Amino acid sequence: MFFTAVQKSAFGYTPTDIAVLWGSTSPNSSQYYTNFDAGNHITKITTASGIAAGDVLVIGTGTSSSSAHTAIITGSATPISALNPVYAGTKQWAVPIADSTTTSHGCSASFPDSRCVGGVFTAGEGTAFLRLYSDLSDSLVGYGFTWSVTSGATYYTPTARPYVIGRLTPCPPI
Repeated sequence: MFFTAVQKSAFGYTPTDIAVLWGSTSPNSSQYYTNFDAGNHITKITTASGIAAGDVLVIGTGTSSSSAHTAIITGSATPISALNPVYAGTKQWAVPIADSTTTSHGCSASFPDSRCVGGVFTAGEGTAFLRLYSDLSDSLVGYGFTWSVTSGATYYTPTARPYVIGRLTPCPPI
């Protein structure tokens, strides 16, 4: 898991540390989603303007046949001009991420996926963008996302693929 490897590298966590925090020595995205949704070891971020580099986006499976997914946010959310699909009463935001995936986040010149070179996507670790929707007051609660910042990208409702954005809570010194 990408996020588990990042924690081990960035914080020096051992498999035991990971198990104490997340309930498994090698948690998958579904396990991270359960922990993040419960607020375990994170502060939930519920507004687009509150998103910052280092926050973690965890997508659950919901009613979708897609698997859960975890991405590390690498910068703040940027408001963008609405792209299809457009929903009344919403704003759209481009969110830069780092993740590992087998599916492109769009080979867009404006919002590139580093794994797309010459229009060819290569699976693995990289950087890209997701699109989030908020209501007009900036709240992410109750609105979904698209996998890329490209017109016509599939819109996932919170029921189909729920997500949580969390900022890790610092561990107390021992």
